[in-house]
Amino acid sequence: MNKHIEIEESRQAIFSTLRRIPELADIQVDPETWTEKHRADLLVSFRKQNDRKTLLVEVSSSGQPRLARAAVNSLMTLRLNRPGTYGVFVAPYVSDASAKICKDNRIGYIDFVGNCWLHFDSIFIEIKGNPNRFSKKSELKSLFKPKAERILRALLHEPGRQWLTTELAESVVVSPGQVSNVRKLLLGREWIQDQKRRIKVTEPLQLLDSWLANYQSNRNTVYEFYDMGSVGEIESTIATICHHMQTRYVFTSFSGASRYAPHTTYKTVTVYMNTVGANNLGDLPFKPVTSGANVRIISPHDEGVYYGARTIRGQNVASAIQCYLDLKNEKARGEEAAGALLEQVIKPSWQ
Repeated sequence: MNKHIEIEESRQAIFSTLRRIPELADIQVDPETWTEKHRADLLVSFRKQNDRKTLLVEVSSSGQPRLARAAVNSLMTLRLNRPGTYGVFVAPYVSDASAKICKDNRIGYIDFVGNCWLHFDSIFIEIKGNPNRFSKKSELKSLFKPKAERILRALLHEPGRQWLTTELAESVVVSPGQVSNVRKLLLGREWIQDQKRRIKVTEPLQLLDSWLANYQSNRNTVYEFYDMGSVGEIESTIATICHHMQTRYVFTSFSGASRYAPHTTYKTVTVYMNTVGANNLGDLPFKPVTSGANVRIISPHDEGVYYGARTIRGQNVASAIQCYLDLKNEKARGEEAAGALLEQVIKPSWQ
């Protein structure tokens, strides 16, 4: 969407919003003609009874928090030289986070899908809940691709750490360019700080929630088996086999979460294992099944699942973040176990 189209869409959105307010007359929306170097994108004026009010409007191509904050700061500066005016941020879609930024600074907002918040003088209008039809799904897809997810794991594993681009790239074995791309996407959502070329997570929970909503476990290859042994016996067998075969492995889902925050009993063992494939399934002492499995061995789509792994009681366990993500698809009290892991282990590690 080019600037001309954005301005025209903004004009229509402003008219549509103001016409909902009783007693407003002679509504005008025009380009700002202020002679100073910095000026608003649009100047809105109207009458209410005998009073005339002026709104200064900043138009943005995106309603992401970082752009919303920049627009709010600009409007607050403009208002210093224009007493009696009110600032309004307009974008295709204003997210909840961006809406809060506007409200906290007493700046109004309007978006192209009908959401708005205007509060000045005796005027108040708020409309929310209209869905985002301008969502850039390609951005989210690129943020949650395997190499990008390696970066997210590192950031969430040590959210208090201030990473240099190069050291973050080396830590998770990706290119500095990949880190820069992810950094740009995270900055737009204000989930990280970028100070003196160092990256630090500021909103780990928002980042984790978004990742959980977009997590694609179906990229892995899963092999299912059955064994008569108990959960503990099966896990011990797997650990012993992997040790002898010098195979990388980590327990995850319930098998991993129970090591961090014992919450509930479980019947299915879940483990990431590197060398599992059609050629060596016969080396495992478990019976392959198509239903009723109690052993789930996963060949990971990316090595990133091993980042932050720990040894607990002599066995390798995926990071709490990875276990939390893998609990998403567990039907038997998986959500409950994930909640316990988040509250008892993950959040305390962020403090």
